[in-house]
Amino acid sequence: MSKSILVIDDADDILVLFKELLSDLGFSSVVCVSTGGAAIDVLKEQTFDLVILDIELPDINGKKVLDRINVENIDVPVVMCSSYNSVDNVQVTWEMGAKGFLSKPIDPVKLKNLLQRIGILQ
Repeated sequence: MSKSILVIDDADDILVLFKELLSDLGFSSVVCVSTGGAAIDVLKEQTFDLVILDIELPDINGKKVLDRINVENIDVPVVMCSSYNSVDNVQVTWEMGAKGFLSKPIDPVKLKNLLQRIGILQ
C-alpha cells in the first residue's frame, strides 16, 4: 500500500508496535518520530496520508501539535492516542479536528477498524 503514515510517540516500544501493526495491515511507509518538534519539522517537509499523534510528548503537548497542524493548514487526518483516555482528552481533540482516538495499550482490531472508518484502509 502506498499510503504514508507519520507516528509520533515518545515511547520506543509503542513506535515499534505501530510500525509492526501498520506493516501487517499493508502500509509500507511508516515514519516514526518521538517529539512534537520533530513531527512539525517532518510535516513541513513531507506529505502524509495520516498522522497518529500521542497526547503526552516530552517537548510539546500533542494537543499543541494538533493545533499547529490546523493553524498551518497541513491537510492530513490526525488520530490521537494516549494512555490517559479521559473524556476531556477525547472530547477536546475531537473538537480540534482529530478523526479518532486510540487508547493505549493499542488494540490491533480497534486500530484496523478506525483506519477503515476514516477511509485510510479498505
